[in-house]
Formats: sequence, C-alpha cells, structure tokens
Amino acid sequence: MAGIFMSYTSSDREWAMWIATELKALGHVPFVHEWEIESGGDIYAWMEARHDAADHVLCVVSDDYLRAPYSTLERNAAAWKAATSRPGFVLMVLVKPCRLPTLSDHMRRCELFGLPEAGARQRLRDFMAERAAPTHSAFPGSVVAVSNIPIRVPEHFMGRETTLHDIERALGRFEGRVAITALHGLRGVGKTTLAAAYAERHRADYRATWWVRAQTEAGIRADLVALGARLGWLLGDELEDRALDAVVERLRHEGEGILLIYDNAIESRALNRYLPRGGSAHVLVTSNAHAWRGVAEPVEIRLWPKQIGADYLVARTGRESERADAEALTEALGGLPLAHEQAAAYCERLELPLDTYRRRFESAPVRMLDTERDAPTEFHDRLTVAKAFALAIDEAAKVHPAAAPLIVHAALLAPEPIPLSFFEEAASQLGEPLASMLAEEGLDEAIAALRAFALLDRETIVDEIDPSLFTDTIRLHRLVREVAASRSLGPARDTMRHNLTQAMATVYPATISESPASWPRARRLYAIALAQVDDIEEANSDASVRGIVPVRRMGGYNQSGESVQPQMPFQASISDLMDRLGLYCQYALTAYAHARPLFERALAIREQALGADHPSTAGSLDNLAGLLAVQGDLHEAELLLDRALAIRQRAFGGKHPEIAASLNSLGRLHRAKGKAAAALSCFERARAIQEEVLGADHYETASTLDNLARLRQVSDIHAARLLLERVLSIREQTLGPRHFQTAASLHNLARLLWALGDRSAAKPLFERALSIYEATIGPEHPSVATILNNLAHLLQAEGDLDAALPLLERAVAIREKKLGPENFQTAVSLANLAYLLQAQGNIEGARPLIERALAISQKIHLPPAESHQYRNDATMSRP
Repeated sequence: MAGIFMSYTSSDREWAMWIATELKALGHVPFVHEWEIESGGDIYAWMEARHDAADHVLCVVSDDYLRAPYSTLERNAAAWKAATSRPGFVLMVLVKPCRLPTLSDHMRRCELFGLPEAGARQRLRDFMAERAAPTHSAFPGSVVAVSNIPIRVPEHFMGRETTLHDIERALGRFEGRVAITALHGLRGVGKTTLAAAYAERHRADYRATWWVRAQTEAGIRADLVALGARLGWLLGDELEDRALDAVVERLRHEGEGILLIYDNAIESRALNRYLPRGGSAHVLVTSNAHAWRGVAEPVEIRLWPKQIGADYLVARTGRESERADAEALTEALGGLPLAHEQAAAYCERLELPLDTYRRRFESAPVRMLDTERDAPTEFHDRLTVAKAFALAIDEAAKVHPAAAPLIVHAALLAPEPIPLSFFEEAASQLGEPLASMLAEEGLDEAIAALRAFALLDRETIVDEIDPSLFTDTIRLHRLVREVAASRSLGPARDTMRHNLTQAMATVYPATISESPASWPRARRLYAIALAQVDDIEEANSDASVRGIVPVRRMGGYNQSGESVQPQMPFQASISDLMDRLGLYCQYALTAYAHARPLFERALAIREQALGADHPSTAGSLDNLAGLLAVQGDLHEAELLLDRALAIRQRAFGGKHPEIAASLNSLGRLHRAKGKAAAALSCFERARAIQEEVLGADHYETASTLDNLARLRQVSDIHAARLLLERVLSIREQTLGPRHFQTAASLHNLARLLWALGDRSAAKPLFERALSIYEATIGPEHPSVATILNNLAHLLQAEGDLDAALPLLERAVAIREKKLGPENFQTAVSLANLAYLLQAQGNIEGARPLIERALAISQKIHLPPAESHQYRNDATMSRP
C-alpha cells in the first residue's frame, strides 16, 4: 500500500476528508496536514517532508484548487517529479467540473463529481487499483507507427464529424485505463469505414493501430498473434495459445498508445476472451449487434439524413445540376451509405442520370440492390446490399429458426412500427411451424436474433394522446423490407398475406364502437391494417386471376343463430377488418369520409361471398346506415336498416339479440325523423326481446331503456326520469362509473332534470359526463361538443353568458374540425353560438354565424323537426 500526500484547498475540504477516509479503508496512508499538524505547526516543513516521502501526490481538483497558491506549488512540484524521475507520481481526482491546464492532459485522472456516493466510492477504488507500475516496458524507439489497416478511407467520406467526436470522447473517457467502444448499426451503414477513418485521423496519437478480423475466432487469434510478432513480444517458436496469452498480457501492461480495431464482431460474448483485461489500450469494435454495454460503450451509427445522402451522390457522380433528384434518390434508399455507393457507381458506369436509377429502383428494388459490378471492393468481399441483408437473415435463422419467417411476415406489412403484441396474439393465424416457434419466449428470441444482425430496430412508442400508455414495437429499414419480402413470391406470398390479414382481423379491436379503451390499441395498428386491406385486395385479385384463390360462398349461421364454419375464412377476415377499420374511423377519428368506403367495400365482399341475405351482410348494412345517419342522410340510412332487420328476422326468427339491435338502430332513426310512434314500436319490441333473452339488467337492455326514456320525455317526463335513473344504475354496475356509456346516461338524465326545472341537480351531472367523455373518448370528439352545447345552454339560462361563451366556441371548433364545415351538427353549434352573441348584444358577431347555419340547413335540406331534434340531442348509446 502507498503513502499518499493529499493536496487540496479549503473550499474542497469535505471532498478531501472523504477521499482520505476512503484511502485509509483501502489500506493506504493518506498524509493530511489537518490530521498531522497542530495549530501553529510548521506547515512548510511538513509539506517538504511528506511530499518527498509520498508514493503519490493526490490532487483534489476544482477551479478553486487550480487557482490557489499552495496547491499550485504542490501540484507543480509533483508534476515535475512525475516528468523527470517518478512516472505516475501525480493522481488527479476531479471533484468539480473544471478545465485542466494542457500540461496536465497526460496525467491519469478520476472524476467523482455528479455521482452518488456508492458510485464515487467504486470509481475511486477502481482508480487506485490501477496504480501499480507495469512489469514490462517497451523501448520507445523499437516501434514507430505500426499499422495494418486493410481498407482505404473513401475520397468522399462525409457526414460523420459528430460521430468521430463521439468515438474520441468515448475512447478518452478513462485516463490510464483500457477504453472499449463499440460502433453498431445496420449493415452497410459505414461502421468499418468509420473505424478506418478514425484510425487515419488519429494515426499520430498511437504507436500502433491494429486491425483484427473479428467475424471468426480464427481471424481474431491470427491477427492478435501477428500484432505480438510485429511488436517483438513473441519468440518465433511459440505455440498459438501461448502466444495469444502473451499478447493479451502484454496489452494489459504495455497497451498505452495502441489502438485495436475489432472489425465485424458477431457479439460481445465471442470477443470477451480476446479483449485487453486492463492497461490503457484503446479498443474500437464494429458490429451489427447492439448489445455491448456489458463490455463497451456503444455508439450507434445512424443512417444518412437526406442532405448528406444527396451531398454524397452529387459529389460521387459529379452531377451538380441533379441536386433535387439526388435528394429524391437518397429518400428512396433510406439513407443507407452502401446503397448510395452502389447507386452512384451504377450511374457513373452506365452514364445515367440519378432520376433514372431512382425509377428503376422503385420498379425493381431488389434487382437494383444486387448489381455486383457496382459493389464497393472494401465492403466484405464485395457484397451487394441485397446479398448483405440476405446473408444476415440466413445467419439470424441459424440463431433462432423463427427469425427468417418472422422478418418475411413483418416485411409484408406496412412500413410502420409493428406492435409486438400483434405477433404474440396472432401467432396461431400465421400457420405452422411459425406459430409453434413463436410460442412462449420464442418471439423474443427470434427478435433478439434479428437484432443481433441489425435487421430491425426495437422501440417503445408512447401514445400520442395518453402518455401513460406505450407500445413495444419493431421497425424494419425500407431496404431490409424489400430484401426480406423478396424471399416469398407467388402463391407463398399470397398465403402469407392472407394469413396476416386474418391475424390482423383477429387482433384488431372488435369493440371499438363500445369501448374507447380499445382506441389506443386500434390507433397503433390502424396504418398497418389499412395498408393490409389495400394490399390484400390487389393481391387477392391477382391470385384469383391465377386461380389460386377461388371465389365461392362462405358458410353462415344456422336457424339457432350459431356460426357455421365458412369455406373461405379469408374473405370473412378481410370484411371483418374493413368493418372494424370503418368503425374506428367513424367513432374514434370521426373521419366519416374514410369510414364510408371501408363500410361499402365490406358490404360488397359479404354480398358476393355470403349472399345478400346473410346475417353478416346485415351487420355491414347496419354499420353503413349508422354512418349515413350521422352524416344526415336519414332516408338512405332507413332503407339500409329496414333491409338489415328483414335479413335478421328471416335468419333468426322472432327473438334474437341481433334483431333487438336492428330494432334499436331503426328506432333511433325514426326518432330523429320525428316519427315517435314508429320509434316507440321498435324500442318496445327490442326491450321485450332483450329482457327475455339477455335479462332485465343487461347493459344492452339498458341501451334500449335509454332510447325509450328519451322518446317518452315528451309525453311522460316523470316516467322517463325513472327509466333514465334505472339505466344509469345498470350501467354503473355493469360497465363502471367511468365508462363512456355511463357518461351518456349522466348526460341524458341531466337534460331531463333541466327540463324539469332542476338546474342545480342537472349541472353537476353535465360536468361529470363531460369529464368522463374527455377522459375516455378525447377532448375533441363530437360527443363532447354535444355536452358542451347543453352545458352552455344551462349556463345561459342561469344568466352566466360569459361562462357559456367559451363552451359554445369550443363546440363549434370541434364540430367544424371533426364533422366538417357543412355538417348539420356544425350548423346547430353555429346557430347556438349566434343566439348567445345576440343575447350579449353582439349583433354583428351573430349575423355571419346565423347566415352560415341557414346556408348549411338549406344545402342539406334539413327539415325543422330534424333541426330541433339535433339541437340539444344527447349522443346515442354508442359515441
């Protein structure tokens, strides 16, 4: 153990005492003047004696320390000794951020600031454990600038300045301690070239720069032994194992000034044995794998942004006038440097414009990614982009058998982040043997295998609306997608696409219209599912032409309403998926223009595959009718609902929940058209069926009671109140107090209490309903606008016009954005806002709103009864 002179200034006294105490615990003897000199003692004599007797001088460094006269004297004297006769005499321990003088740059240092106590203690102990002097020392003149770098840095090396600084920082983070940094990223992103560029830029900083072929154990062993031979560390007749051990040991003690580059390492585990176990060598690893934190500081090499990619293409081809085409091409290539080099070499060789390459690439991407004549010599035996990715997929499959089929399936989906839950829940739909291979931890292992070869990224995405929700996803680079997808062609690809569509129909929420809690999940799958619908229709059409997927009728329902196994489950799946996407567009996004073609396509498929009188066809009719009713086309909606009811009556007989659902939909439409008697008949029939089949306290029965109550408000308001209170009680018990249908009941009951003149009871119900809606279906849903309208009317009736105004303005904004500027509900909100402004005396502000509302009403031919009905109408039982 060592005697250590503690050099510090008074402002850092607490740090000095803590460090000295830790040194004692390690068995060292700290020389601290406050511990050894009594008041009035000769501090200069003490300093001279202890400074000269110490094995090390430990400087407790801060800006105050660097400015203090005594500490400067101690530090400079120690530095002189270290430079002239006692190497390693000075130990620099930084306790606050500061900039050391340049003459101190060579001194070993330890940074303790910004760490918790346990971390600072461990770092200090590690630092002190490395103070032993090396047992061997190479003669400084024996080797000069040894290097075996096998590749040339390209002439047009660009866009990596920040990364080069990151590497320099990572390698320089330890003074006197081996520093290992791992460059990882996608194949072809330029890791090897970047390592060579770093070595070239810093060649004057190292006495030896040595390249190790790390893809195989044999390459590692051979290149490390070659290093030992070059540095004179080995005898000529040593066996390889003994020579290898000798090199690793010499690197531990004599590694200072040596840069080792382990190129194309497969994983950290395979490299562990061959990394220096100590000393001060710098180690740079390039790898496709990302998992290096156990042994190295990882630095991810990113794809080129559009500007850098375009700069490279222009510089590499000399086509200064094709800047815009270069930017378009770099976007098509996804910023992958290797693909840019192949494209530039192709264009130069054939003397073609960049735009020509882009068009050829878009029509045949894999063929263009596999032009062997244009592959760079330096990239792994002239591998093309296509072959590099194909080889990686093959290697990943050796690690886990599900890796290859999994990435092919993922490549056939839209280029969006894919939730892992999709593959977890839908594995059974993907066919065997993949389904079995993904069971239990199989999915995670397959993804890990693909990640090890940089074939996909794994990321967590926070929900755009609710930050407390997040989704684990995987994402494929666009060129990886092209190569992976090309492994499945013809009938095999059709089968995979069909399986994926059935899988998406299985996992895409079926309760979108009834459960806003399912919306975040649907939101994350929406773009993938929508693209799948578009792709599969085109693929299925082509397959039908080739005779692969014959069009024939599917199974249906028997007289008991039980499902019969269909002959063509795929067509059922695609229509189900279209319906669910349409419901999501209608209820969650209120994107009616997007919902309608989905409903219409689903209806057409079911009519063709199942027949015009099938119960599933009735479901499609119901969905389309509900959308048309919201859009104001009540006449067409009624025709569709009449047809749906007739189908279900023929299919199920007199009493079935599906018939009750049809009666409820039709009754709501009659009520909206002012046909009270027809509506009452529908609701009473539905109630009788549900109470007998489902029970009097079922939540679907409650929906019918709700419809009855709202209809009876005109004729018997007290009976209506009892019904609404019963509905609220059922929904609170069966669905919960924060369910959106519970909010609808609160809203409807509030309107009735207001009609009875009990505003004080109505107001908190409106406010509670608004709070639930905002939390469950979002603050910009049209149903929220309905409550805002009614709450504003209540406030207006109480004379609080100022409080009502922002509510009505918000309602107008929601309906204009979600329903459109010419929707009849937008017209209602405009009229309501105009009436309020008029009541405030703002005639000029009210006039253009009234004019807009009238113009909308005239354009859509809205009768007075319908206008009155929708002015203060609560939402239907489904938002």
